[in-house]
Amino acid sequence: MAKAIMVQGTMSNSGKTFVTAGLCRVFKQDGYKVAPFKSQNMALNSYITKEGLEIGRAQAMQAEAAMIEPTHWMNPILLKPTSNMGSQVIVNGEVYDNLSAQDYYKMKDNLAPEVMKAFRHLSEENDIIVIEGAGSPAEINLAENDIVNMGMAKMADAPVILVADIDRGGVFASAYGTIKLLPVDEQERFCGIVINKFRGDVDILKPGLAMLEELTGKPVLGVVPMEKIDVDDEDSLSDRLNQKTITEGIDVAVIRLPHISNFTDFSVFELIDGVSLRYVTDKKELGDPDLILLPGTKNTMGDMEWLIESGLEGAIIRAARTTRVIGICGGFQLLGKEMHDPDGVEHGGTMRGLGLLDTKTVFKEAKTRTRINGHIAEEHNIYGLENLSVEGYEIHMGMTENLGEAIPMITLEDGRTDAYMTKNGRIWGSYLHGIFDNEDLVFALVQDIMKEKGINPAENHLSIAEYKEIQYNKLADLIRNSLDMDAVYKALFGEKEEVVRCGGKKDDTSGKGLVHIYCGDGKGKTTTSVGLTVRAAGSGKKVLFYQFLKNNSSSERSILEKQSGINVVSGKELQKFTFQMNEEELKELRDYNNEMLDKLFEMAKDYDMLVLDESVYSIDKDLLDEAKLIEHLEKKPFALEVVLSGRNPSERLIDHADYVSEIRKVKHPFDQGISSRIGIEM
Repeated sequence: MAKAIMVQGTMSNSGKTFVTAGLCRVFKQDGYKVAPFKSQNMALNSYITKEGLEIGRAQAMQAEAAMIEPTHWMNPILLKPTSNMGSQVIVNGEVYDNLSAQDYYKMKDNLAPEVMKAFRHLSEENDIIVIEGAGSPAEINLAENDIVNMGMAKMADAPVILVADIDRGGVFASAYGTIKLLPVDEQERFCGIVINKFRGDVDILKPGLAMLEELTGKPVLGVVPMEKIDVDDEDSLSDRLNQKTITEGIDVAVIRLPHISNFTDFSVFELIDGVSLRYVTDKKELGDPDLILLPGTKNTMGDMEWLIESGLEGAIIRAARTTRVIGICGGFQLLGKEMHDPDGVEHGGTMRGLGLLDTKTVFKEAKTRTRINGHIAEEHNIYGLENLSVEGYEIHMGMTENLGEAIPMITLEDGRTDAYMTKNGRIWGSYLHGIFDNEDLVFALVQDIMKEKGINPAENHLSIAEYKEIQYNKLADLIRNSLDMDAVYKALFGEKEEVVRCGGKKDDTSGKGLVHIYCGDGKGKTTTSVGLTVRAAGSGKKVLFYQFLKNNSSSERSILEKQSGINVVSGKELQKFTFQMNEEELKELRDYNNEMLDKLFEMAKDYDMLVLDESVYSIDKDLLDEAKLIEHLEKKPFALEVVLSGRNPSERLIDHADYVSEIRKVKHPFDQGISSRIGIEM
C-alpha cells in the first residue's frame, strides 16, 4: 500500500494544486511511483480520461506531472457549478445528479465509500499518493461529514502540509488561525507549513517565520518564491483570466463568460511568438481583435442572456464582419441561430444564439463524454494543412445540427460531424476540447492571420508536449530548492526511505544533478555521450545536446534530432579543420565557443541534462575557456546533469566532476591506415 501525504491550504488559490503537482514530479524524479488524488473537486475545467470518464482538469495536470495516465480514480467526485446555488455532481467520472448545495451537503457522507474505493485503488498501484485538499480545513461550518480536508486526511492516515499564500497579505494570521481553529487531534496532523508566492528578501521574513513556528508548534518547511511557471490552472480563480494587455502582433480576445469552463483550451496561444491572449468581460474591452474565441460554458443559455444584457452580443456580431470567430463546445453552441432546452437540462425554454452559424442546438439529458479522433475534410482544408487529423475530447449535453447553410468541417472516427463553418471559413465551431493542442492546426491558424496582417510568421520549434515537460521540471526544481525535502520524506516514511537496488547500493533520492567526464585516447567518448543522451530521454528527462569542433553533420545527429525530449543545438559551420586555421580564425572560433557556452547553460535551466561533446578537447586546444566552464558548473541548477567529453581533462576540471571515465586505446584501425567511416566514427 502507498504512503500518503496531503496538501491543504489556508484558503482557495493558496497554491495547493501547484504544490501538489510539484511534489508529484519531485517524487517521480526520485524514482517513486506516484499519483495525485483529490476526493472532491469543484471546478468547471474538466478532462475526459481514456475510459471516457470525467475528472477535474487539475488532477489530469498533476497526473502529467507524475508522468502517468489520468484516471477517474484520481478525482472520484467532481462538482461543476451550474448556478450560484447548485452543481452537476459527477461521481466516478459519470453524472450522478444536479443538486443544490444544501442537498449535496446532506448526502455527501454517503459518498465516502466511493472516495475510499478510489483511494485504495491508487494505493495498490503506487508508492506515494499526494492528496490535495479543497478551500480551507478551517471552514468549520463544513467540518461535519468532511471528506475533502481533515476528514480525508484521517481516512488516508496522511500527514498534512499547510500552504499559505503570502502574496495576498495576512499570511501569519491565516496560517495560525487555520491551525488553531481545528481540534487538537487534527492540529497534530500538520507536519509543517509552506509559505507560497513570496516576493523579496527571505531574510526579512525569517523573524516572522520563527514566531509562527513557536506559536503553532509546527515547522516552516520552506518559502516558495513567486515564479512564472506555466501549468494548467484549476478554475475561475486563475490569474490568466485577468489578462487584458494587447501587445504587438496578433490580438486574440477570449470572451470570459460567467460560467466559463475549460479555458485551458486556449493556453497554447500564449506559447506562440507574436500572439497576445486576453480575456474580455465588457463590450468596451473587445476593441478590434484579430480573433475572437468563445470558450466552453456550463450554462450556455444563461451565458447567452449575459451576452445580450452586457451588449457583447452586438459587439461580437459587428466584429464578425471582419474578425475571425471560433467557438469551442458551449461557444460552438452560442455561435448558432437557435438553442432549445425542452427538458430543462440547463436553462429551459428556447433562445436565440449569436446567429453566426446556420445551426441549432437541442439540449438532452444524456451527456456526450469521450476522447475521439477525426479528420478535416480535404475540400474544407481552410489552412492548407498537410496533416488533416485532429484529436480531442467531448463533454457536452446537447446536439448541434445544420440548418442548411453551415459547412461540415470535421468528421469524427465514429462517422459524426463535429464542426461546422461558414462558407469563407472565418467563423467555425467544434465540440472538441483540446483541438488547439493539435499543433499543425493552431500554428497554421496563427500563420494565416499573420500573413493577412502582413506579419512575418515566427517559427515555433518547441512542441506543446516539450513545453509542458519543461514547465513541470521547472516546478519540481522550485519545490525541491524551496522545501526541506528531508522533512517531507520523514513525514511520509518516518525516516527517509532508502530503496536498495543496483549492486546493493541505496538509490539517491536527493535529485542532485552530477557531472560526467568521458576522456581518453580511445574511440567511444562521443558514442558514450550519445548513449547516455538516449537513456536519459528514454526515462522522460529533457536533454540539451551540443557538439564543439564538429560540423553539424555527425551521423548521430540525424537520429537524435527526431527523438522526443532531445534538443540538438547547431553550432558554427566549420569550413576547415582547426589545424588549418590561422590565429585570427582560431580567435573567432574561441570567442564563438565561449559565447555558445554561456548560451547553453542559460538554456539548460529548462532541461534535466546538458551534454557538451568535445568540450574537454576544446579546452585542451585553447578553444574554450576552462575557467568559464568551471564557473558554470559551480553555479548550475541543482538538478542539472552535465556530460563533458574529450581528451586530456585538467586536474582542476576533474576535481569538479563526479564521474570520470577514461577510454583507453588498445587498438585502432587508423593505425593500420583505415580512415574514419560514416556511421562508425562520424
